[in-house]
Amino acid sequence: MTLIRTLIVLAIALLALPAAAQELPPRPDGPVYDGANMIDDAVEAQLDERLRVYNRETGRSVIVATVPDLGGETVEGYAVDVYQAWGIGGEETDEGALLLVAQEERKIRIEVGYGSTPTLTDAASGRIIRNTITPAFKQDDYTGGIVAGVAQMIEALDMDPATARAIEEAEAAAGAQGNDRRSASTWLGAIVWIALIFGFAFIFGRGKKGRRRRRYGAGDAVGDVLLWSAIGSMLNDGDGGGWGGGGGGFGGGGGGGFGGFGGGMSGGGGASGGW
Repeated sequence: MTLIRTLIVLAIALLALPAAAQELPPRPDGPVYDGANMIDDAVEAQLDERLRVYNRETGRSVIVATVPDLGGETVEGYAVDVYQAWGIGGEETDEGALLLVAQEERKIRIEVGYGSTPTLTDAASGRIIRNTITPAFKQDDYTGGIVAGVAQMIEALDMDPATARAIEEAEAAAGAQGNDRRSASTWLGAIVWIALIFGFAFIFGRGKKGRRRRRYGAGDAVGDVLLWSAIGSMLNDGDGGGWGGGGGGFGGGGGGGFGGFGGGMSGGGGASGGW
């Protein structure tokens, strides 16, 4: 009997582990949840009020959440769980976005609802994190980074889908042109290096013209190593580090007098970063 009871207790404990790992903060009464106390109080109140107004006027949902830690979860998984558990987004359109900041892991995530992906795209979310939020956070300006990031998220959400698409296409084309120029510069540089090396080899080799054979010595080996090292280095430099890895206003129903909770459909769109 004792063994059976022990096994039952262990089974219950194991079943409880996922639930403990997935424990989320309670759904807030307003659009700003500062669980990690990273936002100045006065600014938090202003941000909360502005997002409430944005909700009433647009029917969208922009939620800000700071948490002490992710409880062992990835920032992407945690953001999806919060988005769905809180029901973020317009009730009818699922237009919304969550800005999540995890203090201990130093992670940032913009999670985008299904209805907002045509304007607040993955690329736009990534730019907001890289160019606006992360630089501010690295200066310990968490309040400024969050406020500026939210402003740019709203700017993207308010954009016409066709305009957002045109911006994405223009930036993609500019990036492709930049890659082409770097590639051409890389190969031109490699050709110049090869020409110089063969030129030196020709000049110094003329003094040995009368010899029918010569031994391959240490100097030749060093020369070969330098040649391929130079070419390889230039190619890698031109590649731009290509071996690196890679990834408010509130709409809808729900209580709290500001909307914002009534959706919850997020397919993992958005972007992640850190500082």
